Amino acid sequence: LSVALSGTVLSRCPACARNFANLYCNNICSPDQSLFTNVTRVVNRTTALGKPQLAVVEYQCFYRQDFAD
Repeated sequence: LSVALSGTVLSRCPACARNFANLYCNNICSPDQSLFTNVTRVVNRTTALGKPQLAVVEYQCFYRQDFAD
């Protein structure tokens, strides 16, 4: 999912776009991910340099009510 594409789709509603970006950034960049994220599916992949690694393809997020509000 491209954040730029999502921003384009959500551009009609600036509040929606900000909320989406906030959720995305928390899911990807938060140092506290382990407190609210449960990885449910990973796959093996190979990097461009040929190194094997795991990639997360599915996860669940659990947010407190005050964050959701």
